[in-house]
Amino acid sequence: MTKIADNNLFVRKINKSTSAPELEKFFEQYGKIKSLKISLNEDHSSRGYGFVCFEEPEKTKEALEKTTDAEENQGIAYKPRDSRAFRKAFNNIYVKNLPMDFDEEKTKEMFTAYGRIESLKVGTNDKGAYAFVCYSSEDKADREYGPLCAQKAIEALHDKEIEEGSGKKLYVREALKATERALERQRDTLKYKNSKKRCNLYVKSFPENTTEQQLREIFGDFGDIESLRLFASPNDEAIKLYAFVCFKTPDMAIKAKQELSGRPVFGGKPLYINFYEIKEVRALQNEEAKDKQDYKMYQAEHAMSSLDNINREELMQRLYQLLACMPQLKQQVGGFNRSAPPQNRNNQSFQKRSPNQQMPRPGGPMNMGYQQQNGAPQPRPMPNAMGAPIDMGAPNAMGAPNAMGAPVQGIPAPVGVPMPAQPQPQQNVTPEQLAYFGKTSSILPALNERNTHYK
Repeated sequence: MTKIADNNLFVRKINKSTSAPELEKFFEQYGKIKSLKISLNEDHSSRGYGFVCFEEPEKTKEALEKTTDAEENQGIAYKPRDSRAFRKAFNNIYVKNLPMDFDEEKTKEMFTAYGRIESLKVGTNDKGAYAFVCYSSEDKADREYGPLCAQKAIEALHDKEIEEGSGKKLYVREALKATERALERQRDTLKYKNSKKRCNLYVKSFPENTTEQQLREIFGDFGDIESLRLFASPNDEAIKLYAFVCFKTPDMAIKAKQELSGRPVFGGKPLYINFYEIKEVRALQNEEAKDKQDYKMYQAEHAMSSLDNINREELMQRLYQLLACMPQLKQQVGGFNRSAPPQNRNNQSFQKRSPNQQMPRPGGPMNMGYQQQNGAPQPRPMPNAMGAPIDMGAPNAMGAPNAMGAPVQGIPAPVGVPMPAQPQPQQNVTPEQLAYFGKTSSILPALNERNTHYK
């Protein structure tokens, strides 16, 4: 650390237009430079100070002696300090809420009591008078004098009322950049709003000609009102749309909300009263709700797009063809006899198997409702639930067209879909067709009624 301090030189009053090569060229007359740095802002503009590190400590001392009193590129002995303490040190303070009759002389008289003032600037704006005060020691090497004086002034004058009875208190704080000051104001505003969100009520649905005095009389029965503000329509100042009523304690606001919310206090519509919500928080909540709604709409559109890819005419045509073939298939294939005991794959009734009896091997011939006679399969009539054979010529209950092409009861023709030509009954059915219809016959009960929700 000592070696670093001996070789380094802190340089202040660097011209904002001076670049690093130009500064290096200036200090090269005192000795060989090992490294050099100009401190920059976030926008890469110069902060007006920097550091120069010489290779030899003797050259550092020579440069310090010749630039100590310089008006530009002034050298100061480098004293390493704790970086955290250095960041907190400041010697420039900002003052506002000054009386309007305070000029530069009166302001200087007030702040000179806390140290030597290096520079002072007083100005006015629409909110009142303000000032910037900078403390500094005559000894340029003393870097602690200015921050100590600034801290004393802040402790003595901040929140002090200069004019008794005016209610205006001095604001004395560290001078910040415009961007840093805007962030600090935003933090302070959010902090204040968050502390008052349970005391502040949002009120609407009152008559348009309601006055502030009328609202004070109504809400004043529930506690001390800290502030009340009416908001008018942007098109007509006489039309009052909503108001904010802020109580001193949350208990008063809760009581007023419970007693007045939903009541027709003014003889018209019931009052709408709710707790105040921070604008930034409400914006985030609205954005989150909008994202959820957009996601639901995306899901619905995606689901509908997948349905649109289906050729509906082709789908309905295949369904009608399948239903038209059912009577013929029932005649060819037959059905299971519900009154008879269940049949296994070898067309034998299930019976209790003895321990020594072996199960039939898989892969045996499948009997799709056939009776074996002389080695040739013969169709068997399919009985109904009562055991009687089904009349295949009558229209069935499934609503499909029968074998003769007559319209079927139960399922009306879809709107906008042309009725397909009815297929002619085929006398010979291949085994592949029989196997296909045997597998698909399990879904036919689901086709009894048309889905009314299908678009």
